[in-house]
Amino acid sequence: MDPLSHVLLGAATGQAIGGGRRRIAALAGAAGALLPDADVLIASGTDPLLALEYHRQFTHSIVAAPVGAVIVAALLWMLMRRRVEPARLYWPALVGYLSHIFLDACTSYGTQLLWPFTDTRFAASIVAVIDPLITLVLLVGVVLAFRSSAARPARVAVGIVVMYLSVGWIQRERAETLVASAAAQRKHVITQHEVKPTLGNVLLWRSVYQHGNDYFIDAARVGFSAPVLYTGGSIRRIQPIDLVPPLNVNSVQAADLVRFARVSDGFLARHPAVPSVIGDVRYSMLPNSTEPLWGIEVHAEREHEHVGFRTFRDFSKDDRQRFFAMLRGVAPDAILGRSPK
Repeated sequence: MDPLSHVLLGAATGQAIGGGRRRIAALAGAAGALLPDADVLIASGTDPLLALEYHRQFTHSIVAAPVGAVIVAALLWMLMRRRVEPARLYWPALVGYLSHIFLDACTSYGTQLLWPFTDTRFAASIVAVIDPLITLVLLVGVVLAFRSSAARPARVAVGIVVMYLSVGWIQRERAETLVASAAAQRKHVITQHEVKPTLGNVLLWRSVYQHGNDYFIDAARVGFSAPVLYTGGSIRRIQPIDLVPPLNVNSVQAADLVRFARVSDGFLARHPAVPSVIGDVRYSMLPNSTEPLWGIEVHAEREHEHVGFRTFRDFSKDDRQRFFAMLRGVAPDAILGRSPK
């Protein structure tokens, strides 16, 4: 999730277990929760996939948590001129570190929790990478805990976040059931299916499933009223072998395609408006759009150079209107009378 939410959750968990020195525990928890994202420093000016491969990798592993907590505790111990017992810093830092990696595992991108034993990305896909409600609840809990010097507000805030994540789990299952029913009506056999929350809410979900050699994309709105399905479109699945030729099998770009397929769980398709871009179809600005949020640009004439990385974050006024209409559950036929891109 976003750094602010991580810091607040780390501070809240530190306050929750901090004993008599809750402010110091909050600081240690916040620092511990911030450290896993040090992996953003791993990048290359010539190889854009390096950052994707290492994001949420070893720094987000359970194995790394005790080591990260030692680093945080040692730095804070020295900054505080050894006035605080190391154990009072270590345990909040450890809980803060763990809170970060488990919260990231609840999002849709995935976290390599069990690295180095497996490179599998665990992604519960029950909360968006930015959710203002979680941030607000944690902020209130941390501030109240600071003012009262009591653990209860922080514990309540953490409890509310856990309940909200549970609601996200239920909502994801409801969205998946809605799409599965629609697929059955279309006489489709689902071989892969990803359902992910849209930004800032657990009401509107993006669904991508594979039937045959195509991906079918829908948006599912599941709230207190009757669920609504917003049909998107379909797009042809791409596998790295499909581009060999024109790429040479031993070329750098062919290897990059395989790497990108790995971090995208194989959900690859051409950008409908930019055929040279192979995108991760699981993500898009609009939940029922076939345009990917990001992808790699492949050029056979430069096959011995690394691929380029492209993002497509344009969100026009028309897109915003359609998004919020879907979020409100407006009938599909009433949304501007236009088809998704």
